Amino acid sequence: MSSTKLSTFLRALENVKQDLTCGVCGELCNDAVTLSKCFHLICAEHFDGLKNCPTCNIALDGCKSFTDKDLASTISSTKVLDDMFKPYRTEKENIHSNSRGDHSVVSEQVKKRRVIKKKEVVDKPDIVVTEHSTEKASAKKTTQQSNKTDELTVKKVDSGKAASKATQENLNASILSNISGSKLNKTVEKRNLKGETALHVACRLGKIDKVTELLNLAANPNTKDNAGWTPLHEVVQNGRLDLVKLLLQHNALINVPGQGNETPLHEAIRYGHKDIVKELVINGADVNARNIKGECPKDLATGEMREVLDSAAENIVQTQSANVTHISAMHSEIDYDDIRVYCMSETRKAQSKLKLLAKHHSNLHIEVKFNKKVTHLIVDTEEDLTCIPTLDILHGITNELWILSSNWIMNSSEEQLESFDKYEVVGVGKDTFNGPKVARFNKYKQLPGLFNGCHFYLHNFTSKYEISKQIVLTKAVLSKLITDADGVVLRRVPNPESIPESEKLVPYHARKDGPLVECSHYIIFKDMYEPRYNMKHLKALPVGWLIECIEKYELCDP
Repeated sequence: MSSTKLSTFLRALENVKQDLTCGVCGELCNDAVTLSKCFHLICAEHFDGLKNCPTCNIALDGCKSFTDKDLASTISSTKVLDDMFKPYRTEKENIHSNSRGDHSVVSEQVKKRRVIKKKEVVDKPDIVVTEHSTEKASAKKTTQQSNKTDELTVKKVDSGKAASKATQENLNASILSNISGSKLNKTVEKRNLKGETALHVACRLGKIDKVTELLNLAANPNTKDNAGWTPLHEVVQNGRLDLVKLLLQHNALINVPGQGNETPLHEAIRYGHKDIVKELVINGADVNARNIKGECPKDLATGEMREVLDSAAENIVQTQSANVTHISAMHSEIDYDDIRVYCMSETRKAQSKLKLLAKHHSNLHIEVKFNKKVTHLIVDTEEDLTCIPTLDILHGITNELWILSSNWIMNSSEEQLESFDKYEVVGVGKDTFNGPKVARFNKYKQLPGLFNGCHFYLHNFTSKYEISKQIVLTKAVLSKLITDADGVVLRRVPNPESIPESEKLVPYHARKDGPLVECSHYIIFKDMYEPRYNMKHLKALPVGWLIECIEKYELCDP
């Protein structure tokens, strides 16, 4: 490993440690739980009696904690890596000693970029294609030493796990990120009529040299084609374990649903590729992910394949699980490249300041109307960063945009734009309705929209219906909100006795043990609604339920 890559790795490792550190005791979390209000992590033993989040200080009234069984493996792997690389860490590379606050490494890099006016900076990929022979020899020697150290550590932790070299590659895949490696090469990302990029085609044809070249040119390994397939789906279907490993090393998201919400693990099991099933599971593939028919990889695996699945699940090396704060930090630099703002603030001061900022920052553009180009919605908020729900905010959530307080404008300057995360709306109407952040997190993980798998019939919405002064609904408005969130609007009332086979789907975002787990059809009424359907597959619900689902970005239990 070259000194540059080692330095990058150590910074990334410190960043991961920060996200997995308990805000109460300051140590890597022991029996970690996630706070439902802000998604920060703490040790389970500290939750009882906690009034405010120790990381962001948000009030925890009504807050719940939930566990992620995969986090334990992530934290364990992080501890192993931290111990392994302690001898290589220098004071200069120590993030804690250099940081000026609780911002991540990526956030610091973003700040440096913001001070450059009217100049577009495109970082080069961290991977060097051509090197001198002496640098090759040095890198080879360092890699061999790293692999030997890794082998000793892994054997000490669990002698039954994979060989050290494979383990090192798998662990690095979750930590080293090329997301901050600038804008993607537009030529590399050009699509054909099927929506395929050059990387899709190279993966489908199994050309490993071309795949390697494209990834080194920062080709996006997570782009979906018109059918919903990613490059990882392509190589899984073709049984190419070598290409699966290569894509995972370049941060391919492992649980992205494709056509029919089939994940790469679904595909690997269907095609009988046992070695790929093992590789995917030990790298964090979700064995309980459901497709549109409700089938999990566990349901599809039988006989010897089930044994492979169960064995791999007991030897997970790393997961792709991370909280909203960490994922936001990784993507923040890309989000800063092209900021298209629609400002809803009613104060003239904010409107004037925004125009001034746009003159001094070439990456900041003002949109006069809410449209598909908008990436950031600016709203007036209370001190606790909650805002009054409006139609534009609901549209912003269903389109998974940044929704920021107007204080972001007021605190930014001609020299520097403030970071987004400090000003993101934390509640729409209530501080527990944190739809903006949840929706954005959903986009980063490339998961289906909120109403995926749901069919709606809007009953008697022939005229305007006022929920509040800010939210006046029509059938057209409701239809747009539903379709933007990946739902389907029906023209005719569904017959509970004869639902078409093509519409018998499983809502992707329904709670797995909740009452909507099999409910594919909904009749939406105004305040009073009759008849009251309450079947497993069909329910009649008020429009207020639909709006609350959007405000929370959650398929709420009725």
